[in-house]
Amino acid sequence: MIGEGGEKLPKLEKIQKVEEIFKKISQANSVIFTDFKGLNVSDLSELRSKLREVNAEYRVVKNTLALRAFQRIFPDESIKRFFEGPTAFTYCYGDPFGILKVLVNFSKDHENLKLKGGIIEGEIYDSKEIVEIANLPPKDVLLSKLLGSLNSPLTRLVYSLKWPINQLVWTLNAVKEEKEKNLEQ
Repeated sequence: MIGEGGEKLPKLEKIQKVEEIFKKISQANSVIFTDFKGLNVSDLSELRSKLREVNAEYRVVKNTLALRAFQRIFPDESIKRFFEGPTAFTYCYGDPFGILKVLVNFSKDHENLKLKGGIIEGEIYDSKEIVEIANLPPKDVLLSKLLGSLNSPLTRLVYSLKWPINQLVWTLNAVKEEKEKNLEQ
């Protein structure tokens, strides 16, 4: 089919594939891009299995179709760098930090898996930043540390405010005991 401007219109299958990719991107809270060149079928099956365990999906899709879907959300040029060479996508539906750990650990054991970067909760990161994020403690641990650090000064403040009151109570109690002693004598 030819469009009004004489350009060739995409086939229905391609349009459907772009829509499918767009839907997956929209449902995922993060997407990690990897170069899988050199991994065999067994390695890819192992990786897919590990990622399924942490609520993620690993897909290989044609770059041109995937780029069209991604550019609907990220229209700037910065996203194009992830679509050079063979590219696979990890759609993250669970905790992205746990999924990053799986990918980074797998890439340590399988040097052919190369992290290209990713989009984590709406922010674009390069491969180095992805590795740094993967090395952070899990989100719940970071939150508990944050709460602990916020709680500590508050606890000290409460004890500081209670201290003068406690001293007053102890002093009054000592005076009371002294008077009782004096009355008994």
